Order: sequence, then structure tokens, then C-alpha cells
Amino acid sequence: MKTLKDVISLKFKTSESEGVIFHGEGQQGDYITLELKKAKLVLNLNLGSNQLGSIFGHTSVTTGSLLDDHHWHSIIIERHGRNINLTLDRHMQHFRTNGEFDYLDLDYEITFGGMPFSGKPSSNSRKNFKGCMESINYNGNNITDLAKRKKLEPSNVVRAKF
Repeated sequence: MKTLKDVISLKFKTSESEGVIFHGEGQQGDYITLELKKAKLVLNLNLGSNQLGSIFGHTSVTTGSLLDDHHWHSIIIERHGRNINLTLDRHMQHFRTNGEFDYLDLDYEITFGGMPFSGKPSSNSRKNFKGCMESINYNGNNITDLAKRKKLEPSNVVRAKF
């Protein structure tokens, strides 16, 4: 999946201060990860780096606080090339990613609620999300509805309830 534009939205509530909300990565080194760290929302994004190190695409943005309050919070991520609007509970933050690339080149899998075990050191140290999510939309696809109707192939689903 190579995209120039992405829109990802969801609502969540949790009492945990750490946990991966969603993650996707590609063979070219691109990735997008949204997670809670110390009860704050952290978006990590890389539209690509090069082997020489002259283009470093990693971008990390932190927003919000005390998000482990077991109240519903809404997130909207709108990306057009390197321009990002990150909205948390109606508070928008605009930023531009590092690097020179505009496309997010992911493999065929994006995971909600955690990261698949990849053998990479970064995948072991991150906790899976524990809490509730609803209204998950990814580029016009209602993920919540697809999961309810079993139109997705969930792998390693642990106690998912609708």
C-alpha cells in the first residue's frame, strides 16, 4: 500500500498509560505508529530514509496528557504528503514530516491494538493497547464494522468484544 494521502480516525478509552494503538510498516523502512507513552499520545512516522543517512525521515510528535483517565478520546490523523494534521479531542496540531519523501509505503498489514512480533528489538519493548476502541476508520474503510462482520482476517486477537 503506497499512499500519498491518509485519513485515520478512531476513539479510545483506557486506564493504561502505555500501549500501541495502531502500527504499520513497510519493507522500505516506512512506518506509522500511534501509541500511548506516559499517558500522552505519540505519533511516530517515517516516509522513508536512505542508506547513506543523508535523508532521515523519522518524525515523532507528542500531544495530550492524562489520556489514561478511562474517558473517550477522539483522534484524527490527516496526511497529505509530508503535511500532517493530528487532532486529539478537537485540538489540532499541524506539522511537516522530516525527510524528502511524500508517500507512505506500507506492507499489506496495519494492526490496531498492538504490534505484530517482527523479531526487531523495537517490537518487543512496546506494550499492546488495553482498553476500548470504536469508530476505527482507515482511508474510508470502517474497520470496526468490517471486524464485526468478520470481513477482516484478525490474527492473534485477544478478547476482542463488540
